[in-house]
Amino acid sequence: MLPVIKTYAINLKHRTDRKAHIQAQFEGRKEFDLKIIEACEAQIGAVGLWNSVLYILGNVADRNDEYIIICEDDHQFTANYSPELFISCIEQARAKGADILCGGVSWLNCAIQISKELFWVEKFTGGQFIVIFNKFTPFLLSAVFKDSDCYDLVISSLTNQKFIIHPFISTQKEFGYSDVTEINSIEGRVNGLFNKTSASVQILKDVSAFYKKSQDKINQANHVAVIKDMVIPTYIINLKDRTARREHIEKQFENRPEFDFSVIEACEHEIGAVGLWNSIRKIIEIAQSNEDDVIIICEDDHEFTSDYSSDLLMKNIIEAYQQGIEVLSGGIGGFGAIIPVTRNRLWVNAFLSTQFIIVYKRIFQKILDAPFDDKVVADGAISEIADNKMVLYPFISVQKDFGYSDVTAVHNTNSGLVNTMFEDTSMRIQNIYSAMDVLFEEMIVVSV
Repeated sequence: MLPVIKTYAINLKHRTDRKAHIQAQFEGRKEFDLKIIEACEAQIGAVGLWNSVLYILGNVADRNDEYIIICEDDHQFTANYSPELFISCIEQARAKGADILCGGVSWLNCAIQISKELFWVEKFTGGQFIVIFNKFTPFLLSAVFKDSDCYDLVISSLTNQKFIIHPFISTQKEFGYSDVTEINSIEGRVNGLFNKTSASVQILKDVSAFYKKSQDKINQANHVAVIKDMVIPTYIINLKDRTARREHIEKQFENRPEFDFSVIEACEHEIGAVGLWNSIRKIIEIAQSNEDDVIIICEDDHEFTSDYSSDLLMKNIIEAYQQGIEVLSGGIGGFGAIIPVTRNRLWVNAFLSTQFIIVYKRIFQKILDAPFDDKVVADGAISEIADNKMVLYPFISVQKDFGYSDVTAVHNTNSGLVNTMFEDTSMRIQNIYSAMDVLFEEMIVVSV
């Protein structure tokens, strides 16, 4: 027998069309005990929504209930919904220590698959249908909510134990207006956000499955013997007049016989980013003429971290090659979506920073053939050209802050930005691994 879940739908008194809609959504669904809660009104819609949630948690909901559902009056069930699936996902999320479980989201920045339909998420938007577990209530009641805040992003920021169901069982119905998010009044915007996010989650499912399968097939038997003999052609980009940078980068490679490094004079251009891209293309042409199978391209602000290990680098270069990777980064200043493949290597859909990248022969010609203009940015171009990209973690490479940049103007006016980017990105990745350590008994790549 299915449990009956206390469900609270927030509705502004004068929005009778929305009230009729939300009542129809739950009609005949005996697994829900629905109550319409009159929304708290405020000049700022998001503040009113937040106050409505606090009112429910503090004055209406039974503290003895292990979990409740709070939904907005634009929630609508999708064809994927079934009572059995929903209850199963709640039980799975509960077993993993969930604080919240969302039926569908309009945006997310990282998702790790837990089971066929359950995903852990790093951050999300879309609070139209949320299961809130009782143990999370005190954190919500004590949270600070500013006038400029977004309801769903604040909830997302308060816990690391947040999950979604996919395929989505809930989306938002478009009414042609929004009392909370004005931009969502644009016709088709809300539907587009949910469709795009759902497609992104499906891509993450497919990527996870692919790399799970390929990682299982990797033959590590001969790695030790191969690693000891590996020497990687390494090309360092340096502007002729940047002698301090050249001195720095040469010291980075001192007493590291695993790198056969050459300093390549950078191509100069009035736009620094174009000069960098031309320099990368120049190196690719050299690598082709040398018949290199894999190379490292370095900018002269690269510096090794204390986590650098020659054996670890070479092992990952071999394994990434076996998985069809085109570019492997030693450290990044930002990313879009990311999926752990091993304890030290993650797939990324896009990344920032090219101070230390391993580039495989399979992408050489693609880089040379790619069209570009004066708006080209190296990390963006490589992210777009390369279908298969990974990053090492912990980072073995970061950028040294020289107090100026010949490529990225914003670094000239924001002191410490480079260090902050790498530190914040490293913390994000560590947070993902920490979540996986809690969710799984051992570090694995989840498959579908």
